[in-house]
Amino acid sequence: MNLNNFLNSGFKFREDEDLLQFKFKMLNSIFPIIAFFAALFGLMSDLAVHDLGPIHSKVNYVYSFLTLLLIFFLRQSKENYEKAAQLLLLISFATFTSALIFVTQNEFRIIWFYLLILGAYMLKDSKSGIFYTVATVGIILAANFFVDLQLSQKAINASILGLMIGSFLSLIYTNKITDYENSLKEQNSTLSILASTDYLTGIMNRRLFNEISKHYFQTAQRDNLNLTLLLLDLDHFKSINDSYGHQSGDQVLIHFVKIIEKTIRKSDIFARIGGEEFAILLSQTDYDTAYDFAEKIRTEIENMTVQYEGKEISVTTSIGISKNSKTDNSFDDMFTRADQAMYQAKKAGRNQTCYIRL
Repeated sequence: MNLNNFLNSGFKFREDEDLLQFKFKMLNSIFPIIAFFAALFGLMSDLAVHDLGPIHSKVNYVYSFLTLLLIFFLRQSKENYEKAAQLLLLISFATFTSALIFVTQNEFRIIWFYLLILGAYMLKDSKSGIFYTVATVGIILAANFFVDLQLSQKAINASILGLMIGSFLSLIYTNKITDYENSLKEQNSTLSILASTDYLTGIMNRRLFNEISKHYFQTAQRDNLNLTLLLLDLDHFKSINDSYGHQSGDQVLIHFVKIIEKTIRKSDIFARIGGEEFAILLSQTDYDTAYDFAEKIRTEIENMTVQYEGKEISVTTSIGISKNSKTDNSFDDMFTRADQAMYQAKKAGRNQTCYIRL
C-alpha cells in the first residue's frame, strides 16, 4: 500500500470532493502521530523519564489505542469521516482534560487545548471550533474552581484570553476558506454547464452526448435492451446562411430545437453534435416506433417557417436511424450506421427518413 492510498483510506474521490480528500489525508496523517506520541508519553512516564502520574499515563495508552481504532473505522466508508473526526476531537478533549487535572507539575499543559481548537476548525467546521473553545474555557474554569491546578490566576486568565484570540483568528480563516470553496464550486458548476451545453440552442453538446450515449449503450448491451439513434441534418442549411446571413441561420436552429423539444419524451437524449447536425437517443424503442417518431419530426420541420426581417424561411431535415445490435462493439458502431442512413436520405432527395436494419 502506497502512502497516498493510505492517506485516502483506500477511497477514490470525485473532482468535487477535493476538500473532503484533503481532510481525509489530514486526519489520516494525524492518527498515527497521535497514537505514537500518546503511547510514547505513557511509556516514558512508566519508565520515570517524564512523569505524568499513574492516572494520566493510563489515559495516554487508552488515547493511543482509540486513535488506532479510528484508523480502521475511517477505512470502512467515506461517510465515516464526520464521525471519525468528531470522535477524535472528543477523546482528545477528554485526554487534555485529564492532563489539566492530573499532571499539575506541567505548567504548560493548557497548550494542548490550543491544538484541539485548531483541529476542530480544520477537521470539522466553525461550529465545532466555537463549541470546543467554549467547552475548553468552561472546563478550565470549572477545574480551577474544584481542583487546585497549581496555576496562578494570571496564567489561567492569559491562557483563556489566548485560546479565545486563537479561536477568533481560526474562525475568520475557516469562514474565508468556506467562502472560497463555495465560490469555487459555483464557478466549477458554471464551467461544467458551459462545457456540456451548446451555446446557441441550450441543449447538450456532442461532448456530453458522447459520454451519456456510451453509458446508455453499455447498459443496453448488458441488459439486452433496445437503443435507437436518430441523426438529423438540416437540408441546404448553408444556402440559408448565404442568402439571409448567419443570424437567420441561428434563428432557424433555435426554432428547430424548440419544435423537437416539444416532440421528444423526457427520457430521450437530444443534442447538437455539429453545425446543423443533431442527435436523438431513444431508449426501449424499436425500428418501427423510431421511424414513426422520426417521420413526425420530419413533418413538423417541413411545416415550420421562421420569420426573419420580414421574410419567411423554410427548412427540411434528413434523418438516419440505427438500432443497437449484439455484434456492436461500441456506440460508435451505432453512430456510423445512423450516419450512413442519414446520407442515404440526402442522396434519395432529402427531407426523408432512412434506416439501416441489421
